[in-house]
Amino acid sequence: MMRLAPMLFAAFALAIPMQSAYAQAYPAKPIRVMVPFGPGAPSDAVIRYLADRVTKATGTVFIIDNRVGANGMLAARETAKAAPDGYTMMISSNSAHAANVYLYKDLGYDPVKDFAPITGVTKNPHVLVIRSSLPAQNLKEFMEYGRANPGKLNFGAGNTGAIGNAALLMGIGGFTAVSVSYKSPPQAVLDLAAGRVDFTTIDYFVVAEFIRSGQLRPLGVTSTTRIKALPNVAPISDSYPGYELLGWLATFAPAGTPPNIVAQLNKMLTDVLRTPESEEYFERQGMQIFASTPAVLGTFVQEQIVKWREVLSKAGVERQ
Repeated sequence: MMRLAPMLFAAFALAIPMQSAYAQAYPAKPIRVMVPFGPGAPSDAVIRYLADRVTKATGTVFIIDNRVGANGMLAARETAKAAPDGYTMMISSNSAHAANVYLYKDLGYDPVKDFAPITGVTKNPHVLVIRSSLPAQNLKEFMEYGRANPGKLNFGAGNTGAIGNAALLMGIGGFTAVSVSYKSPPQAVLDLAAGRVDFTTIDYFVVAEFIRSGQLRPLGVTSTTRIKALPNVAPISDSYPGYELLGWLATFAPAGTPPNIVAQLNKMLTDVLRTPESEEYFERQGMQIFASTPAVLGTFVQEQIVKWREVLSKAGVERQ
């Protein structure tokens, strides 16, 4: 045993730097990113932009995995049950991580307990758009048209932002409309442009080309200030004080992911978000950068759950 002691000590000493080197090797393989909506949706477009820039800056490879359906719940469930090893993460939104708590009786995950927050990504004012053939040139005329034609309007519901804003608009406008559900916002927009639905609210960049071509008419933005990408369109709150409902995007890992790995993911993403290139890019898309610490994002999510519960409750939306 006395002869073995120096050998065991030497082996132990060698193991320490080997373990340290292994810990520092993260990420040693591609990172899978769960995306709750399909190609062209805000979550998909934004994470692809970020993944491309992070790969160029660090060499880290991301595999985009679109798990479309159930208003973001499929992607959230898959992420929540994944191994907490830093190789699965999710770009989520106000749908899967806030509004769904009130919209559905059985989520299959807890948006707070089952996830490790990484960083906020963007806050996204929505634009109220109508089909160009609808006889309303502004927000006032749209509300009047809705009241004069009870139950005849319908709206494209591609995410909870559209559901929440439509409910608020109907509440303050005093009219009713039929909800037409879609798996992803771009599908709702295509039907809107084709005249099959009457209105929706959606992130500006999804409808920018349709607005420029005249196929869709913007009537207001859901933030309390104008967005630079659409300077001639006033906030809905100018006509209805207090109106505000924004979408947002953020990233999460499964609960139990080691803090040092969460910190590395946070740094990779926020380093890209805080560049002048990203600031200009997101501004053109009508979005606001929301880079944050994991702790700030965790607090934000809890606040948003309360906010969306209040919004949907006041709008009369019930759990399914």
